[in-house]
Amino acid sequence: MVIALNDTAPIEAGFGSVRIRASVHARPVSVASGAADDEVSLFIALDRPPSIRGAVTEKGPSTALLASRAQAATPPAAKCHLVLTFPAQVLNGIGIEAPFAHAIDTQSALFWPFLTFAWTCATTRDRQTGLSLYFMERLLQEMIVGVVVASLKARHDKPAADLHAAALSVITARVGDPDLSAASVAAELNTSLRTLQRQFTARGTTMDRSIRGARVRHAMTLLRDPAYSSLSIERVAHTCGLANGSSLARAFAAEGHPSPTRVRAARRPHAVRA
Repeated sequence: MVIALNDTAPIEAGFGSVRIRASVHARPVSVASGAADDEVSLFIALDRPPSIRGAVTEKGPSTALLASRAQAATPPAAKCHLVLTFPAQVLNGIGIEAPFAHAIDTQSALFWPFLTFAWTCATTRDRQTGLSLYFMERLLQEMIVGVVVASLKARHDKPAADLHAAALSVITARVGDPDLSAASVAAELNTSLRTLQRQFTARGTTMDRSIRGARVRHAMTLLRDPAYSSLSIERVAHTCGLANGSSLARAFAAEGHPSPTRVRAARRPHAVRA
C-alpha cells in the first residue's frame, strides 16, 4: 500500500540504522536532517515525487547533497524532499572524511534507481518481517555507497594524490565483483595501472593486497552476523567476489585471520547468550 503525501504530513520510515523521511509541499521549502553527531544525511530535492510506470522510470529535475552532522549545509528549497539519515560509518573506506558537504551526481546511472527505491521504501506500508527490514537496510546502505562513490569518481579528474582515495572508493563499492582487479580499478579511474600502483606502494601496500583486505573485511562482517547464518561458506565467498570457500580461506590466512569456519563458530556463543 502506497501512502499519499500532502503538505502537512511527511512520512517517516525506519530500516534499522537507516531512516527515511519523504515530504511533499505546496510551495518550495527547506528541510532539516535531524541527524545525530555520528550520522550523515543525504538530502534529495525534487519538483515532484518520483514515479515508475511499467518498466519506464520517469525522471525529473533533482539535486542532492550529502552532509555530515558537523557540517553546516543548506539543502536546496523544493516542493518535494527525500532525506536519508544513516550512520557515518556506512561511508568508511571510500575516501571522504568528516566534516563534509558533497554535491551528489544526480546524472549517474545509479542515482535514479536508488531514488525511486528509497522513495518506495518510505511511502509503502506493506507488512515487513524482521528479516526483510534487515535486508532492506543493507540494500539501502549499499546503494548509498554506490551513489556516493559514483559522485566522487565523477569529480576525480585528479591530481595523483587523490587517486589512492578514489581507488579505495571503487574497491569498497565493488568488493563483491569477481572481476574487480587492479587493472579494472585503473580503467574505471581513467588512469594508468602503473600510476595507480605507485600511490599504493608509497603507502606501504599494493592494490592486490587492498582488494584482498576489502574482500576479507566484508566476509568477516557476513560470518559474524547471525542474519547470514544460513549462507554457506561457499556462498559467502561468492558474495565477496571470490571463487570458492578455499579461496576465501586462503585470503583469510593471508590477512592473518583464523579460517572462515572458525570465525563463524566463534560468534555463536555470543549469539546464544544474547
